[in-house]
Amino acid sequence: MKRALLFLFIFLTITCNAQASALPENKAVFQLGNDKYILNEKEQIMDTIPFISNGRVFIPVRYLAHVCGIEDNNISWDPGTQKVTLNLDHKYLQLKVGSKQLFENGQTAEMDAAPVIISDRVFLPARWVAEAYNYKVEWTQTSKAVIIYPQGDIKPSAPEKPAVLLVNKTHPLPAAYAPGTLEDFNGYQISKSIKDPLQALFMAAGKQSINLIVNSGYRDAERQKQIFDQRVSELGLQAAKAAVALPGFSEHQTGLAVDIVDDSNNYSWLKVNSWRYGFIQRYPEGSEDITGYSYEPWHFRYVGIPTASFMHANNMQTLEEFFYTYIGE
Repeated sequence: MKRALLFLFIFLTITCNAQASALPENKAVFQLGNDKYILNEKEQIMDTIPFISNGRVFIPVRYLAHVCGIEDNNISWDPGTQKVTLNLDHKYLQLKVGSKQLFENGQTAEMDAAPVIISDRVFLPARWVAEAYNYKVEWTQTSKAVIIYPQGDIKPSAPEKPAVLLVNKTHPLPAAYAPGTLEDFNGYQISKSIKDPLQALFMAAGKQSINLIVNSGYRDAERQKQIFDQRVSELGLQAAKAAVALPGFSEHQTGLAVDIVDDSNNYSWLKVNSWRYGFIQRYPEGSEDITGYSYEPWHFRYVGIPTASFMHANNMQTLEEFFYTYIGE
């Protein structure tokens, strides 16, 4: 009998250890404003973006759960109570939108951040959830990235630069910045990364008899200086500074911005629809104190569909508002 009990104990111990060792040990890197994240050294794509609020990083529930090893069938959402329940190896977490209480297998903890809903998507505070499942969470200020990895394991590398590039009078381009590969678009150079989205925008406009024409794209520092000096000679220094960026402070040097030929009908359509293709009107009317530049209905900047959609959902008119609110300094 004793030998049988001993055998049973050994069998249960081995089985439990095997189950514990079978639990996933994932490594992930999320960047604020980036719909792409790294999971176990492979790039994955989300349908929205992580953001920061009151010093806490928020990640969409499904993607954060997947990093912790939780499959879809172990994620439940109750729209009536607005509660999310996560289950991994019989560890249950329950969080409620708007509440700072975290329930872990019946025990209650007080978080310093509450889950939120934006555009029908639930976002959870990353640190509280990941640490509850024994993951280590670290923040990298330079690249605005949160890193999640198993306790005691090697930390994955953070990206070299932020996902969202803010260029204005107080945020110059990095000294070593290069626009990357440039391609032709109707006679003007633009970043290769925006060619397909820009083409899609123009095609959508054309289907509604809106004829869009680019009249400026990428400019190097020398060309930007020429334009600035010309405006100074025409308008004077102060007026020129309100209308044209200095070299090193211009969005046109990124290859991510285009100017579109002046037409009020075009601008009305673009203001309503450009976000669907990842573009924003960069210097909207009434936001001169925020952007630092005069109203430019013709200037559009590519920020990507997830960021543009996020801004649209939150009724944010300028990149500055988005950056300072959801990315942070």
